[in-house]
Amino acid sequence: MAALVDMLEAVDHVDEMLAGLSRQAFEEDRTTQRAVERCLEIVSEASRRLTAEQRRQDPDVPWRSMADMGNVLRHEYHRVAASVVWSTARSLGDLRPVLLRLIADARGARPTAP
Repeated sequence: MAALVDMLEAVDHVDEMLAGLSRQAFEEDRTTQRAVERCLEIVSEASRRLTAEQRRQDPDVPWRSMADMGNVLRHEYHRVAASVVWSTARSLGDLRPVLLRLIADARGARPTAP
């Protein structure tokens, strides 16, 4: 369950960092870009720790792409465009309800409203 919590914390941190920030402001702020990239790496690495059963519960989530994104950020960092980081980060909010449900399932409880 720790991986799910790590993912949720990273998703929430990205939401906090991007709140009220325009794409242009993001692309001009290398510090925020790097912080968001780090959160994406955490989401990527933690997604690799989920069980096959957890991933099967939500087959529409691009689990493989999520894992692959971390490889790109770590090994192809010189080719990562801020626009790709922005669009990926903005889509993380869709993952939040999935994570809340998986965490609740792991705890043996029903999820609360996001």
